Amino acid sequence: MDNALRLRVAVAATLVATAGASALANATGAATAAIAVSVDAGADVHPFSPLIFGVAFGDGVRNAEIGYPLRRWGGNSTTRYNWQVDVHSTASDWYFENIPGASDRTHVPPLGNDADAFIGEARAYGADVLLTIPTIGWTPRADSPQQHPYFAGFSVAKYGAQEPPNPWTAATDPWDPDAGSGECLPANNPSPNCVPYGSQGGHHLVNNDPHDTSSEVVPAFWKDWIAHLQSTFGGATSGGVRYYALDNEVMLWNSTHRDVHPTPTTFDETWNKALAYGAAIKQQDPAAKVTGPVTWGYCDLFGSAADNCAEGSDRDAHGGLPFVAWYLQQVCANPLAGGARAVDVLDLHYYPQGDVALNDDDSASTAARRLRSLKELYDPAWVSESWIADLGDNDENHYSKPNLIPRVRGWIGQYCPGTKLAITEYNWGNDGTTSGAVAQAELFGIFAREGVDMATRWVAPESGSVVERAYTLFLDYDGAGARVQGNSVRAQSANVDAIGAYAFNAGGRTMVLLTNKTTTAQDVAVAFASAPGTSWTLYGFDATHAVHVLATGSVAGTSVSLSGLPAMSANLLVVTGADSIFRNGFD
Repeated sequence: MDNALRLRVAVAATLVATAGASALANATGAATAAIAVSVDAGADVHPFSPLIFGVAFGDGVRNAEIGYPLRRWGGNSTTRYNWQVDVHSTASDWYFENIPGASDRTHVPPLGNDADAFIGEARAYGADVLLTIPTIGWTPRADSPQQHPYFAGFSVAKYGAQEPPNPWTAATDPWDPDAGSGECLPANNPSPNCVPYGSQGGHHLVNNDPHDTSSEVVPAFWKDWIAHLQSTFGGATSGGVRYYALDNEVMLWNSTHRDVHPTPTTFDETWNKALAYGAAIKQQDPAAKVTGPVTWGYCDLFGSAADNCAEGSDRDAHGGLPFVAWYLQQVCANPLAGGARAVDVLDLHYYPQGDVALNDDDSASTAARRLRSLKELYDPAWVSESWIADLGDNDENHYSKPNLIPRVRGWIGQYCPGTKLAITEYNWGNDGTTSGAVAQAELFGIFAREGVDMATRWVAPESGSVVERAYTLFLDYDGAGARVQGNSVRAQSANVDAIGAYAFNAGGRTMVLLTNKTTTAQDVAVAFASAPGTSWTLYGFDATHAVHVLATGSVAGTSVSLSGLPAMSANLLVVTGADSIFRNGFD
């Protein structure tokens, strides 16, 4: 079989390869020695949550086609969203402007607003919604214009000349020249409010009036929103929104939303708001689940915005505990009336550093670094290949070794047992990167194995993109609705930098995810602890092929050998026909 993909079962009675196998021929020549993978469906068994396959936003029609089970309404623009008039603030993402939502104004908001449409699209096909409840204390003014010129946080007419915030962005909105960036130069703007900041010699405007764009609000304003949602969609137990997030990346407010919140957010402010707003949500809908604190990344696992990344005076004033550990401690130490918690789910954001996230670079070196960075999520010995390594490993914090999920699960166990874990913003490469797609597939395996309860990628991948294929591999691998579900079980690869291995078991099916993270075809020898079934099908995708069947066969015994798994690919081996005694009831 010259240059053809050959798949064989070591003790198989028969082997039937489909025509699709030839499309995945080993174009790189002979593969290296087989990499050993072991699978034990009786070890490390635990159910995993289907909510790990979530996304932020996305097109409603395409979301339904793919079947994303969770849709997040979040991001910087949701920190200031006025549900009554359907207006949001773009904050520092776009000149601090108030922008109207739904273009269809045949209804008077809140009826027909963007949020209602968003929720309705998700609930129509059975997806859950994670909805951000702003806690910053400000919302866009009710009299915000519906067209240009919009209200802006840093009016040029009011605050003077402004400068481009970066080399690729203009000083003012090209469609609204009075809407400034908030950046300035003393030579062009001699105002005493043009002050230096940061370590790069920049200047920005301070002492602007938050009321230029926004009005103060209290938790009752958001209780009324939830009441509106209940009347429109039902409550958390009757078809409505089940999950509410306490704002978005609160430790960045003093930069992202500095036009209304210029002071760094602290431990105390974050918790006090969580207690007040979490209580308000539970008062309005006691069955709803609340997520928080919605961190932005690595630094605010440990310190607040008032600290210098991981350490500082604010952390010192709170017993030296890492911020997230302290926050969890407060959740369990301060129950609401009746014993409910203000926060039910620990909500984190995490982006790998070192130019691999939100990046189109798919070169061999970046792809390898991108895929190695997955170990930041689970490997206690792995040292980050980014600036995180510069934080050092000099004490029990082991800053240079993120070990994210075991680290925070340890904090949960110590400070607030029973709290669920969510990673509601992450990205391991832009939609067109093949290595990003392979990383996305492996992320699902990691989330399932490590016990993440909810996850939403930023953002939903574009229709037909290579990253979308990773979702299809898990949510509809056979094109007829078959999905990976049930229990995560033990799988181990002898070389995780070459082949990632993750296993699942549901209703007589054993499913093994095998990611080839190299630039050459790889042989893989899969050894099962016991007979997994009687027949198998291999599905997969790579840079040029969407998810499809590679081969099928009959199996006897406990080992499967796969030859020539394509370079930079994700593959799902599905073994069926196991004795019903092994069924776990998840089908």
